[in-house]
Amino acid sequence: MVSQTVELLKNEIPLEQESVVLTEATVNGLVLVDIINGFCTVGFGNLAPREANRQISRMINKSERLARLFCEKKLPVMAFLDSHHPNKSEDPYPPHCFCRLGEEE
Repeated sequence: MVSQTVELLKNEIPLEQESVVLTEATVNGLVLVDIINGFCTVGFGNLAPREANRQISRMINKSERLARLFCEKKLPVMAFLDSHHPNKSEDPYPPHCFCRLGEEE
């Protein structure tokens, strides 16, 4: 069932898989969602801020600090990056985070 779902997703969205091994001793992890150019970098796409935004800057700085801390402690970090093929819409949102244009980075 899981492999069928993954295959369906691969047909609809850009998907890269990596294995993650969590031991029983692992009790903490960090999940980062959509901290990408298309949402956080001024003027970098339809859903990016139009001008500098202090709240976004604080969020990016805190996320980076936490990610570095988790990596230093060898704790798991998972990042979800919104990315789309240009010919597949995501209604009701405007086109955003196209692959290979840098918005998804």
